[in-house]
Amino acid sequence: MNDALPLLLLTRPRMQSDRFARAFADRFGTGFQVVTAPIMEIALFDTPIPLTGVGGLVFTSENGVAGFAKVSDRRDLPAYCVGDRTAQAARMAGLTARSAAGTAEDLVTAIAADPPDGGLLHLRGEHARGDVSATLAAKGLAAMERVVYAQRALSLPEEVFAAVAQAPLTLLPLFSPRSAVLVSYQLAGRSGRLALVTMSPAVTEAWAGPEPIALHEAERPDAAAMMDGLGALIGGLTVP
Repeated sequence: MNDALPLLLLTRPRMQSDRFARAFADRFGTGFQVVTAPIMEIALFDTPIPLTGVGGLVFTSENGVAGFAKVSDRRDLPAYCVGDRTAQAARMAGLTARSAAGTAEDLVTAIAADPPDGGLLHLRGEHARGDVSATLAAKGLAAMERVVYAQRALSLPEEVFAAVAQAPLTLLPLFSPRSAVLVSYQLAGRSGRLALVTMSPAVTEAWAGPEPIALHEAERPDAAAMMDGLGALIGGLTVP
């Protein structure tokens, strides 16, 4: 029996990882090592955003909200947000926000059911799966997009690889296809017992790293469902 504690490896940007780590400790207690090693850093752009003809803002991430708020003082445009966390960020920035409480497809459906006067502007990062603005345009809505932040890849420190190799089990939640690809690449050829929780089928498909001993796909694309997935793994796995 290995006396070492199982490991929770968090690879999201620091703010999101710290928030998730607190929620994890509240739910599952302190019987885990928690290592935060962001695989990407968010860099907000400084370029002004033209808003002529825009009647509504579309956000699919908190970072999109931050990117908009950094360069624009407009707060009179309605914000259409993919989920509750993004909508909360928009409200904190001073915008009137609606949450689709689901996926990008749910967001498009909600907007199409009650579109604003004027065009729609999707504020997003350099790397995004799907094309929200094109999908909106296909429904007959005037829609554009603007990249407002970069997701710069980071290298995992050597001590992370050592921690994964030594841990009896590493729980690894993956929230995006890009993070899955980046972590896959860096863990390739490394030792360790991995149990994955993925946010969507697209994230699962993007994983190309070591074969996990278990994989759970979240029922919904949100942090609460990811936490439920970790609970399912914790309840169903034994630590050697």
